Amino acid sequence: MRKDTNHVFNSKKVNKVTFEELHIRHLNLLIDLRNKKLNNWFLKMAIINTFDDLKIFLNHLKKNKNKCIIAIDENKIIGHLNIFPLNDKETCLRISKPNLINNNCSITEKELTIGLIKKSISITDIKTSSWVINSDIENDLIISSARELGFQPLEEVKLWNKVNINNSNKPNNKSSSFIVEFQEINRLNLIKVLNFIRSNQSLLIRAILDFSQKDILKRNDFNSGVLIYKDSILCTILKDINYQDDEIYTLTTGKCWDNRLNPVLKNIVNRFFEKSPLSLLKTYKENTELNIYLEECGLTEKYQEIILVRNTIVKNEAKQINTINQSLESIFDKLKPQGDPYPSPFPIDSK
Repeated sequence: MRKDTNHVFNSKKVNKVTFEELHIRHLNLLIDLRNKKLNNWFLKMAIINTFDDLKIFLNHLKKNKNKCIIAIDENKIIGHLNIFPLNDKETCLRISKPNLINNNCSITEKELTIGLIKKSISITDIKTSSWVINSDIENDLIISSARELGFQPLEEVKLWNKVNINNSNKPNNKSSSFIVEFQEINRLNLIKVLNFIRSNQSLLIRAILDFSQKDILKRNDFNSGVLIYKDSILCTILKDINYQDDEIYTLTTGKCWDNRLNPVLKNIVNRFFEKSPLSLLKTYKENTELNIYLEECGLTEKYQEIILVRNTIVKNEAKQINTINQSLESIFDKLKPQGDPYPSPFPIDSK
């Protein structure tokens, strides 16, 4: 009886062959196959098999709100931006600056900017209540585009750097007698840090950002810290996650200037820039006394930004200004986010 040689395998060759479930990772093998009909079927099965393996992982994976939005013109990407949550509850999303990739497209840069921002708002779920955009104070394109989509000016911030760092950081004798050293943020002082930051935010910002202890921990790194004296916090430095590509830290002090900061804050600022000379410190423009102090410490204002926000809270506050029996102070306080001199061609839209 004749042996069928087609079913006889050389044992040495068998050992070199691997048997695997078809996956996306085999794409380079499909390209080499050069069989269009078979390739199409293989590619379909590779996608199915890959997603089957990821099914359990995806079922347990928390929905990721870090998204990239792109603009496509004639099968080419002409612009993009990304959105990401600013708080642990994911109710507040940050929209990054729109980036133009290709100038040779069928729409203007203004139309591209509005389209990208509008798409960013439309794809978010019902859990999201706030969208934040940071813009250079002189960037009329982003400011006007955001205003057309219902964003309101919230606050202006200053970004500070230091070119010549003062190395003479010997502690002042007066300060050392009553000021505890700049401490790292940990589980023991976490709640105090959170309460201090929230107490120095306006009611509107507090409602929009809605910080929790997890948000403070997320912003805590080797450059962050808190200055505590007799169980009270005088200032904090925290990483600002608004900025993904830059090392920027928010310096927070009390709403009223605390004279106990005078002999020590300069040393803290100098040590900060010694550890991280390329970083920037962020303060709010309205914190005049702190900004003057930093200027006297030798810091240079690198640029200013305006924070724009779209939120149903802003709309509701605007509608409630004529409520009977409201105090004059509360009316002005609620009007403040609307009181910036930037034009708004359209009324606020809650959607």
